[in-house]
Amino acid sequence: MKKLFHRIKAWKNAKGSLRWGMVRMLLFGWFFPLLLMIFVLLFYVRGNINRQAENTMKTSAEKAVEILKIQLADCETASKNASYMKVISENYEKWKKDGRDEAFNEEVTAFLRQQYKYNDNCRTAVFFLVENPDKLYYTYNSGNNAAYRDILFFGEYVRDRTLALSQDLDTGTTLLSCQGRLYLVRNLVDSKFRPYGVLTLELDSDSLRQSLEGIWGYADAALYWNGGLLLPGRYGAETPEALPDNVMEQLRRTGEIYERHSGSHSFLYRQLKIYGNTLECAVRLDNSVLYAEMDTVYYFFAILLIFMIPLVVLVFLFFHRKVTMPVNEMIRASDAVQQGHYGTQIAHMADSEELYHMQDSFNHMSHELKNQFDKIYREEIALRDARIMALQSQINPHFLNNTLEIINWEARMQENDKVSRMIEALSTMLEATTNRKAQELHSLAEELAYVDAYLYVISQRFGEKFLCTRKIDESLLGVMVPRLIIQPIVENAVEHGMDTERQGRVEIRLYRNADGYLCIEVEDNGHLTPEEQEKIARLLSDEASVEREKRVSLGIRNVDQRLKIIYGPSCGLFITGSEQSHTVSTLLLKPDVGTAQ
Repeated sequence: MKKLFHRIKAWKNAKGSLRWGMVRMLLFGWFFPLLLMIFVLLFYVRGNINRQAENTMKTSAEKAVEILKIQLADCETASKNASYMKVISENYEKWKKDGRDEAFNEEVTAFLRQQYKYNDNCRTAVFFLVENPDKLYYTYNSGNNAAYRDILFFGEYVRDRTLALSQDLDTGTTLLSCQGRLYLVRNLVDSKFRPYGVLTLELDSDSLRQSLEGIWGYADAALYWNGGLLLPGRYGAETPEALPDNVMEQLRRTGEIYERHSGSHSFLYRQLKIYGNTLECAVRLDNSVLYAEMDTVYYFFAILLIFMIPLVVLVFLFFHRKVTMPVNEMIRASDAVQQGHYGTQIAHMADSEELYHMQDSFNHMSHELKNQFDKIYREEIALRDARIMALQSQINPHFLNNTLEIINWEARMQENDKVSRMIEALSTMLEATTNRKAQELHSLAEELAYVDAYLYVISQRFGEKFLCTRKIDESLLGVMVPRLIIQPIVENAVEHGMDTERQGRVEIRLYRNADGYLCIEVEDNGHLTPEEQEKIARLLSDEASVEREKRVSLGIRNVDQRLKIIYGPSCGLFITGSEQSHTVSTLLLKPDVGTAQ
């Protein structure tokens, strides 16, 4: 209980943020109540729009179905012309008397072409005699993309079905579907009302669907004939092959059903009577289209919300710019000083008089603090330089070179050429490390001279156990490169390659790659182990800890860092394994380096 009392007391004494206190007041006192009222209004308007959308959809569906009924009635009228105009029946009687097939074929084909070739609702018209169904008399409407292949399709898949269907058809008209095609079938009878021929019109299903496409929210449609699927949907409408029993029962009572789904679609069913039969239309509706009107409402309320927010935003921005940002600048500057960045200044001063005075005082204090630390630092540097100069004065590079020259002269006097050449190589290496001319860049030829001096000493140390070969593009010897970038890599390769029991081999290659970069490769016959690969990756990383690394390791890291500083992160040192299980160290330099004059 005592701990709880202390927590409550601490909570009461806690200092809250003025900015967030103002934000809470605006949100809970004005913004949220008004937002709740908008949502209630939005719910009411949405219900009215939904009801209006359903009424509009049902009205457009009724008009579309009436248009479909008119189209089918026109097709039936066109089929009746074959009976009423007597052309086919009269030529049929002549054919029975004289048996002239050619004349009968010409007259019937001409009649079919005259009546149906240019009928927009028909694709093909096919007539055959009941007593000779193998002989087809036909025409097709090329304007509806019909062709002779449609006649062949009829002869193979439809003719036998229409012949069987015509036996119970009498003088009526019916519809037939086959593999997504829709046909109107009608008997032609003689004076005694006996069927002597069958006329079949393939209807243009696209033309029939166009009337249904006028329904608001139309996505797809399917037609059913007496409860069975007659014309499937064009885009695979989610409709069953036969209408469910509950749908059929309700259609018989009302002739219309609307099923609303919460998903992406809804269904509208309509029924009509034609040809003495029942035709049902199942239309799939796209809910995103049906309720697209809601987008306008959402936009309206979104704009209303946008106009509600400015007051909160303006108040928030005022406190943020006038108070929060200046205070944050002081906090960041204070943290920088705390981390040792003495002299940090606040660049963007506050507009208000009070905060401006505080920031100006902070800048003056930080500046004075930096002056004091700089004074102490300069004193320490001066003391350190004095100690270094004292050490350098004891043994300087000039003294060492003179000493080596005396030793070399004594070796020559004793005719000891081997010692003399080693002293000359050592003198060359000393010249490279001291850099008395203070040159940042020199030619590749001079760089390779230092490498040759080092390799001469190594060859004297290992004898025949060590072998070095070169493949150098001599046209590149004048290219200017940083000092001492190849010798540390060669030294590392020698130490790595000579660890093996077999003969140590080193190969130096110098060339320009396809991208124009200068490549210096040093390959040794040492095997690169996983442990060494991990060490190399760690050594060449930006966050490597090098306090305990060997001198050679520090040398190759130094080369990599220098190349990256001079030429950019795409250059540097890359150590990989070769196909012969050797180790290849590659120095990559930018192609825009100059050449020696």
